[in-house]
Amino acid sequence: MEQSQQRGPESQIRAFRYDATGLRGKRMRLTYDAGDPQETLLGATDVICIDDTPNTLHDLRVHPVGLPDVVFRVDASQLYIYGNQG
Repeated sequence: MEQSQQRGPESQIRAFRYDATGLRGKRMRLTYDAGDPQETLLGATDVICIDDTPNTLHDLRVHPVGLPDVVFRVDASQLYIYGNQG
């Protein structure tokens, strides 16, 4: 069973609106449901959001957990936020 399907409070993920705010510093789940992933992000499942809100193209800058110097732009539709974060 995938972690996103487990029912524990820390494993619940949810989609967020394209105009959401307050995303900076949030841990997110990277999915590949919305299209082809960037090759350099293959294998990464959890990322930290750098931007507070998606830009006009609905992108967010993220970095893999533990690698703050490795920054990528990802379409917001490929990200889910963990539900246990305010």
